[in-house]
Amino acid sequence: MTREPVTIVEIDVDTCSLTFGVGACTAVLGGAVVRKCFDTYATCAKPLAFSKVVKTLRFAESRAGLPMGAPIFPALVSVSSITSTVNISGADDNLSAFGRRATVSVEMADFAYHDRYLDPYQAERISGAAQIDEGGYDPATRGTFFAKLRARWPYYAGRALRVIQAEMVGGALVNSVTRNYIITSFSPPDDQGRVKVEASDILDLASNDRALCPKPGEGYLLAAIDTAATALTLTPTGIGAKYAASGRAVIGSEIVSFTRVGDAVTLTGRALAGSTLASHAAGDTLQPVFYAAGMRFDDLIETLLVDYAGVPAVFVPVATWAAEVTQWMPDVLAQTHICTPTGVAKLIGELAVLGLSIWWDEVAQTIGLKCNRPPFTDPVYDLTEDANLTAIETLDRDDARLTEVLFFTVQKDPTKSATDADNFRRAAYVPDLTAKGALAYGDTRTRKIFCRWLNDGNDSAALVLSSRLLKRFSSAPTQTRLRVDWQDRAIGLTDVLRVSSKTLADATGKPVATLMQVISRSEPEPGHEIELIAQAYQFSARYGAATADTCPVFSSATVTQIATGEFACDDTTLRMSDGSAAYEAI
Repeated sequence: MTREPVTIVEIDVDTCSLTFGVGACTAVLGGAVVRKCFDTYATCAKPLAFSKVVKTLRFAESRAGLPMGAPIFPALVSVSSITSTVNISGADDNLSAFGRRATVSVEMADFAYHDRYLDPYQAERISGAAQIDEGGYDPATRGTFFAKLRARWPYYAGRALRVIQAEMVGGALVNSVTRNYIITSFSPPDDQGRVKVEASDILDLASNDRALCPKPGEGYLLAAIDTAATALTLTPTGIGAKYAASGRAVIGSEIVSFTRVGDAVTLTGRALAGSTLASHAAGDTLQPVFYAAGMRFDDLIETLLVDYAGVPAVFVPVATWAAEVTQWMPDVLAQTHICTPTGVAKLIGELAVLGLSIWWDEVAQTIGLKCNRPPFTDPVYDLTEDANLTAIETLDRDDARLTEVLFFTVQKDPTKSATDADNFRRAAYVPDLTAKGALAYGDTRTRKIFCRWLNDGNDSAALVLSSRLLKRFSSAPTQTRLRVDWQDRAIGLTDVLRVSSKTLADATGKPVATLMQVISRSEPEPGHEIELIAQAYQFSARYGAATADTCPVFSSATVTQIATGEFACDDTTLRMSDGSAAYEAI
């Protein structure tokens, strides 16, 4: 049986579960209501009663034998996509914390349409029963599919779009891969009758213009309070329901803790976290504060994405994140107050520069999170010119090299600047003296990190994170463009490669197997080749984690224990008992 490749685009449209004039929908024709709705919020006569359900529209190229079931409109002309690029540890200033976002552009041909699938009152349009401003008309001869859809559904931004690539066998789809996106634009039909829908990956929901943390305060002080006050009342009436029953907030430049019943707020703490005790006037805003009190970074980022950006929890692999952070950052706990509504992407960007890579994996359909650390137990893909490597090109990135890190922690006042050194109590200076030396690079490349997330004074974390950044970036993080055979299509973003090529040689000219980490992946020739861009993975020393008490000595340990554990070396030779290199701490 033949297998034919097929691409299907799905778009989720918000529609209403109610029927015009029935039950909860009390709309009636008359007065300003001259026609029944088109089952969308923009055309709803009783928007407070709108009951959202999702209707999925499916589009494919015009062809015979499309799968049966829900309608598939044969309007698809082309689909072009740009895959995401990972910003390793947030170190590339040319990219956002989420790297370069995956995007897709879908072009479709407009067409005349009878409206039977989209309009529950289509037959009444024809009879005239659905409108009082004119008689009956034939929807198939009035307007076109996409022109009508845009007019009825102007709130497309942020709605789901999926691209399904599969094979069709006997009218059924097999081996399908679904990629999820968020719509960013939807153009009207052009003079050729073509429309273009553009979308970005799921992390678009966290962009600074879409998602804020904390949420803006909507309540105000009904009356002035002085420095001795322990209570206040919010206005307008009923606004207290927009606030938590307890938590922290900021009034002016003073951080307070509170409990709340209705609009009545009891102040349980004043002038917290180094903020200034003050009197406040009637009309001052009670602004909620996002208070992270000893949160692990995986929990923190999940909270920002799911609770504040509205990213569906299904895309956050919490168990995988937890394992990564437990292994590499278990004692790095966030302690801070975010007092001003701030873009979620910006906040996550502040976390990324501490040594976190965060990206959308369009193949696995999950948000990835990985710490700045050695390859450790990651699977390693071997690529060689003799086997699966068809092309290689290397670009030096000396602009991303570091020789020292200046790490500011412990804000004096969280209501003040998060990027002004004068508002921080501590500064950890970690240099790479070898790289700075006159016989090495002979220059200074400084990364200043203003970290409001470690306000508990975790100096050891600042030193460790700075040291890891230097170990990774004290040499120029070269990037290499690779073309590999389709058989290696399992390679994904942030996977580890061991590349052997004559272009990667030692001082004698001998090829050296070089570790790299994939930061971008594309399929210029699906079914034939994949293209990877990989960044040098420069943790070249030997690292391990503390072993269990039951672990034997190095000479009796298993291969796995030696690869993942950390053993003491001979204190004279500074080598292991088999002559291999000693472990280093990280």
